[in-house]
Amino acid sequence: MNAFTIVDYAAFGLWILISIGLSYLVVRKFGFFGGNIENQKTLAIGLIAGHLLYLVWKTLWLFILN
Repeated sequence: MNAFTIVDYAAFGLWILISIGLSYLVVRKFGFFGGNIENQKTLAIGLIAGHLLYLVWKTLWLFILN
């Protein structure tokens, strides 16, 4: 149980699309964070990086459990 499953990879792929869509919606449509493209990219990268941090944490946790 120390490996990622296809569900983990699918969830991450889906999260990338959700992050891009969410950042577009929040920054462009609602005008948060100034409403420009740089802020939209930064938010999308931050959301993706946050999910990558979760995956690293999960890997570490699975390593500790085994």
